[in-house]
Amino acid sequence: MVTILYAGSMLYAIYDLNNVKYLGKRVLTNTPPCGAFRGHGTVDIRFAFESLLDEMARALGLDPFAVRRANLLNAPTFTQNDLMVNSYGLPECLDWVERESGWHARLGKLPKGKGGVSKGLGMACSHYISGASKPVNWTGEPHATVKIKLDFDGSIVVLSGAADIGQGSTTILAQSVAEVLGLDLARVRVVTGDSEVVPKDNGSYSSRVTFMVGNAAIDAAQNLKAVLIAAAARKLEAKPGEIECLGELYRAGAQDKGLTFNEVVTEALKDTGTITVTGNYSTIPESHGGKKYRGSAIGGTMGYSYSAQVVEVSVDEETGVVTVDKVWVAHDCGKALNRLTVEGQVQGSVWMGMGQAMSEEAAYHEGLMLTANMLDYRVPTIQDSPPIEVGIVESIDPHGPFGAKEAGEGSLAAFLPALTNAIADAVGLRFNDLPVTPDRVFAALEKRARIKGNGAKQNGGP
Repeated sequence: MVTILYAGSMLYAIYDLNNVKYLGKRVLTNTPPCGAFRGHGTVDIRFAFESLLDEMARALGLDPFAVRRANLLNAPTFTQNDLMVNSYGLPECLDWVERESGWHARLGKLPKGKGGVSKGLGMACSHYISGASKPVNWTGEPHATVKIKLDFDGSIVVLSGAADIGQGSTTILAQSVAEVLGLDLARVRVVTGDSEVVPKDNGSYSSRVTFMVGNAAIDAAQNLKAVLIAAAARKLEAKPGEIECLGELYRAGAQDKGLTFNEVVTEALKDTGTITVTGNYSTIPESHGGKKYRGSAIGGTMGYSYSAQVVEVSVDEETGVVTVDKVWVAHDCGKALNRLTVEGQVQGSVWMGMGQAMSEEAAYHEGLMLTANMLDYRVPTIQDSPPIEVGIVESIDPHGPFGAKEAGEGSLAAFLPALTNAIADAVGLRFNDLPVTPDRVFAALEKRARIKGNGAKQNGGP
């Protein structure tokens, strides 16, 4: 049900739309149940929308970039279905991929039919949420909670229930706490996943961890910093407002020799022992979505990421094999807290999008699954991976941790339409069904050749 609602709601918040009609249906089948996947609820609808937008632009002789620029949002704003958009880096994403791909200099000038291979360029855009704003639990609990423990050895232990499933969230939590306290990362350790010692977390989904748990970690670090400043003020016989925190040094003025971090820790823990502070994060009601339409609360978030992509392909017209030569992708992540992690997440999104677009399919024949193993269910390997150039756009979201937004899902959905738009540019054929496998491409090319041949015969040709 949620997937259907996401698909309709997320038609908004990327372009300035005022008239949308959407009808979603659940269909009972005899196939295995579906589950959420990267870009949940947005991938198919974005593929359809961006494909139609490209087809319209080319039919009217318009530049696909110009069409999108003519329909951009003006942030901050609320969409027609009451989704809150505070930061919007899509214009910069478009600029980056247009420039880096050499779009205008190369579009329509790539080789066609040379050695049976035709090349083409395609582009598309996408967006995604930074965690769902509407509370998952109606208990009044925060969206995220983080605890920080400080002991006599000066060690700082961050306790979080958020699972790091490869996205690098543990590193981000450590970085966020170290940044607030002005300390080296070596002082910070993160403990996750042990439900006996860490606070409950709602889960690593919807690209929520950096935004929500990151904000909770910052809140906890600020609370610990207040405790340390109060301790330094007592020791230095000054007011807390006079204390300057320089990470490893706390002082009450430029002329003051001050106290080392370890001395402040000793003072803070005197009479109390080990200190544990708590940080929380909750979304604001304005971000929950409205009540105008059924399901309009789905898709509400505190910050949307944005992505634009250009894909270059080669199509072998004798075999139907499509090769992705290169991908240019720009992603608005608000603020890149760890640039290497952001680049990896964006490349991973493109890579998974390539799988969906070109090879992965849960195919059935008379109710029996045809792709029930990893040999038949074709996942791209490193051998299939094209060069992927990543441009990081920083729109600095006012609600994000240090301005950050999601980076792990938003770039997936744009690859699918960018690929098929590139194929259309290469060979003049549009594909509405995915994946675009060699047999489907070959069949489409063969069908066109037959139609041309029949037309020639009807006109008196041989």
